[in-house]
Amino acid sequence: MTIKNAVAILLLAILLISIYTFGQFLKIGLLLGEPYAYWLSIKLSGIEYDIWRAIGTELNMQVEFYVLPFSVLDAAVLPKLGLDVIAGGIHMTDERKKVFEFTQPYINSGLAIVLRKDIKWDGDIEKITFGVKKGSTGERIVRDWVKSGKKIKYSTFVSNEEIVINLLIKKIDGAFFDYINALYLSKKYGFQVHKDLIYSTNIGAVLLNSSLEKKLNDAISKLVSNGTIQRILTSYVGSF
Repeated sequence: MTIKNAVAILLLAILLISIYTFGQFLKIGLLLGEPYAYWLSIKLSGIEYDIWRAIGTELNMQVEFYVLPFSVLDAAVLPKLGLDVIAGGIHMTDERKKVFEFTQPYINSGLAIVLRKDIKWDGDIEKITFGVKKGSTGERIVRDWVKSGKKIKYSTFVSNEEIVINLLIKKIDGAFFDYINALYLSKKYGFQVHKDLIYSTNIGAVLLNSSLEKKLNDAISKLVSNGTIQRILTSYVGSF
């Protein structure tokens, strides 16, 4: 065998190994928002980013990430994206379950009230000023309170970042956040998280490629049972 033929055979073997090992790609759409998926300098970071990297490793698949706004969570839009999964702290509400197919859940969360660290609050919703994001569940909740006759003081903002700033500068007293996000903000800024959640729910990913359902759910089950996902959560929000 000539050296040329030997090199050719070696290159072919490497190519076949690469195809076998890395031939499948897992295309993940990440909904941008701390602490689930966000830019840290020029690198992606976040809870969902780490979880889906771990899932890709478990399945021996290369993971490609596509950063998307939360507004893309639309049944008319998602099938056109050519992705396998959409993730990003998505609450598996009854309404969403009617519209989307989900993976099995891998995080327990809910909706929490975050308070400034200097506030002492007994739970009376008429005693504090809330910040709510336009179009959010929090906005719907305060409007329902108002309709029920409660005297609620609140201001509306276009982003969670604005709400955080207004908590820090003491323009508002409290706001509604995903529970995991609330724990993250508590660790980062010293905010309080009220002990009673507005509601509890699970977080999962929207499944767009049903042929991967069993593989993904098996990998998620393993990462939940062996503590990998809990360790990822703890690294961002601390023990809870």
